[in-house]
Amino acid sequence: MMELWDAYNEKREQLGHHLIRGQVIPSGQYHLCVHVFVRHEDGDILVMKRSSQKELYPNYFEFGAGGSVLAGENSLNAALRELHEETGLIPNHIQLVEQNISYEDQCLFDYYEAQVIGDKESITYQAGETDAHMWVTPADLSNFCEEHPLFNHQKKCLIKLLKKNG
Repeated sequence: MMELWDAYNEKREQLGHHLIRGQVIPSGQYHLCVHVFVRHEDGDILVMKRSSQKELYPNYFEFGAGGSVLAGENSLNAALRELHEETGLIPNHIQLVEQNISYEDQCLFDYYEAQVIGDKESITYQAGETDAHMWVTPADLSNFCEEHPLFNHQKKCLIKLLKKNG
């Protein structure tokens, strides 16, 4: 099935046409992506392991869940969809914490922080996307980042968020 994205310029203005996943994005155009950092009510941070079946960055670790915003979808709805698809979680609170742009990836990023309550082992995995998880305490985050393959942009954003919010 073909995945369509809305096309944006670097000012986050929609351009009125779609981009197709897997096709070259024209110069000066971008697609919107979301990432959701997940904190349990006890302060621990959810880390998901990307499936070994993933074409890009197999076995990498991600803080929470994320992906591309589909055509016609807004950022918040995409964040909630991706979080539920990849973890099975529905947050009791979610907020936008940062926006940035990756010129290299031609992607506009919206970062969210979500809080969840309840059973920490009720995580479900999306076939072909994720295949393991763990909860990391803020005190153990630095060691975790040194010992595991991670996306630098997620790591930087999470560390900034933790310093800001404690």
